[in-house]
Amino acid sequence: MFEIPILDANDSLTEVELDGVTYFLRLSWNSEAEQWVLSIENAYNELIVAGIAVVPDTPLLGGFRHLAVPAGELVARAPDRRDAISRKALPSGVVPLMYIEVDEVADGQI
Repeated sequence: MFEIPILDANDSLTEVELDGVTYFLRLSWNSEAEQWVLSIENAYNELIVAGIAVVPDTPLLGGFRHLAVPAGELVARAPDRRDAISRKALPSGVVPLMYIEVDEVADGQI
């Protein structure tokens, strides 16, 4: 399990290697809904999935296993058990975006 660094911007694209596969994670701040939204692209910048609401302490990829999403799981960890993630909380690491690798998911660490 490791934290994915998030740029302090309303819209960012981060290249990450997850379980040996390169992905691009786009995180966008929706100011009207006051929430973060995740999109995932493959190594060729082809869109895999878009519009995933980043909800605290909730597995983000489970509903998209029929697509070529990462094999593990993405979770925004909220140690204070908050219901929402503010604009500053994700990039500051107060609520870190964590990747749980596929072998850790199989071991029940999520």
